[in-house]
Amino acid sequence: MTNQERDVELLTRARQGNEQAKETLVKKYMPMVRHIVTGYCPYGSPEAEDMVQEGLIGLLDAVNEYDCGQDKVKFSSFAYLCVVRKIYNYIRRANNSKHRALTGAISLQSYIDGDEGRTVMDLLSSSQLDPVEEYEEKWTSQRLRQVLHNHLSMFEYAVVVLLLKGFSLREIQRKVGVDVKSIDNARTRARAKLSRIMNRYGSLVSHEVPDRVRKRQDLYLKVRVTL
Repeated sequence: MTNQERDVELLTRARQGNEQAKETLVKKYMPMVRHIVTGYCPYGSPEAEDMVQEGLIGLLDAVNEYDCGQDKVKFSSFAYLCVVRKIYNYIRRANNSKHRALTGAISLQSYIDGDEGRTVMDLLSSSQLDPVEEYEEKWTSQRLRQVLHNHLSMFEYAVVVLLLKGFSLREIQRKVGVDVKSIDNARTRARAKLSRIMNRYGSLVSHEVPDRVRKRQDLYLKVRVTL
């Protein structure tokens, strides 16, 4: 039984009134909630405890709202998005000075929007980029940037970020001083790597995507880009 199949089984039982099944799901995904919170503030601080509670509410929302009949998005990915949304909304609502600093940090991260059936993979397939609307929720650019940075070489990362910003291959060539063929090859490699992640984990923003991987070293590019 796969992880997704186990989750769907627990969700079905939980919705039939089985509290033990719901508790099992919560215990399983609370480490994910805490991991998300540590990305915003030190764990154990008062702010972190409040965020954990908000994240728990988001997790319970995911348990109640996930569509077990669809197979496009795994429950783990859907739960991740629900938790991030809840924590983000909590930070945005905060009015005191401590929370304002956190809110400012988060608000600097732009969002990538997209429609059902469109993924980042579609962006990488063409040098003409359109806004992407993602299934069910907004992706946080912070998580996407982390995955790109961890799984792509420096050159591949630079090419993908510039493509996401709307640069054409020729514009990237002028910016980084590398021929178009090399840029296109980097885009192809990036697309293949991200496709493997999508196939294995169901989403680029899944908490199951590992943070540490071996990456190829680029010998000819030193360019600073931000997503």
